[in-house]
Amino acid sequence: MNNEFIGALFVDIDAQGKGIGKSLMDFVIDKYSKLNLAVYKDNANSVEFYKNRGFKIIQEQINEDSNHKEYIMEN
Repeated sequence: MNNEFIGALFVDIDAQGKGIGKSLMDFVIDKYSKLNLAVYKDNANSVEFYKNRGFKIIQEQINEDSNHKEYIMEN
């Protein structure tokens, strides 16, 4: 976390689907009234995960480090 920006959220592949990411997001959402994050556009599972947590796509851009398209999302 950097102010209201979620820099990264990773859950080990063997632990995915067990509610860990949801619990982490619920905890942070309770602490901050406004949050935003960047997620790769091609990462459909993560985009849907964040949409299900109430985030909306507000911008599409190119990630400076990877040169891949990413969404900026906000709740």
